[in-house]
Amino acid sequence: MKTLLLIRHAKSAHDNPNQPDIERTLNKRGMEDAPFMGKILKQQGIIPDMIYSSPAVRAFTTAKLFAKELDYNADSILIDPVLYSFNASQILSFITGLKNELQTVLLFSHNPTFHELANYFTGNKIPSMPTCCIVGINFETDSWDEIDVSRKQMLLYEFPKKYKGDE
Repeated sequence: MKTLLLIRHAKSAHDNPNQPDIERTLNKRGMEDAPFMGKILKQQGIIPDMIYSSPAVRAFTTAKLFAKELDYNADSILIDPVLYSFNASQILSFITGLKNELQTVLLFSHNPTFHELANYFTGNKIPSMPTCCIVGINFETDSWDEIDVSRKQMLLYEFPKKYKGDE
C-alpha cells in the first residue's frame, strides 16, 4: 500500500505587489493553520517516510510547520522544482517516479494543479482545495509507477474548518 498526501500551502501574504510569486510568505492565518493541520495528521497516525515541497517560500514554510508537528526532521524535506511547475502531468510523473521503499509521502504544492490531481485520483470527489487543505489517497499497490492502475481509496479530505469555502 502507498499513501500520498497532497497538501496545498497555507494562506500566503499578498501585501507586496512587487514581490515575485515564488518569494511570497505565509500570512498570520497561514502560520496558524499549518501547525493546526499538522496536528490533525499526527492524530490520524500519519508518519511520513518523505516530505517534498515546492521551492516557493509559502509551500516550504508550510511543509516545515507540518514537519515540526509530525516530529519529522525539517532538514530532511526535499525541494523539487517540478512541484512549482503548475503542470499536473509533470507532477504525476514525479509521483510515479518515487522510490518504492517510500510508503507514505507528503507533497506540498499549489492550486489549481493539486485540485486537478486530487480529483484525478479520487474520481472528482474533491469540491475544492482551500489553503492548507489535505487530500490523502491510499493506493493498493507496492509500486508508485502502478498507482494509475491500482485501486484507490480516499483516506482523508481536511482543511481548516473555520475557513470553510474560503480559498
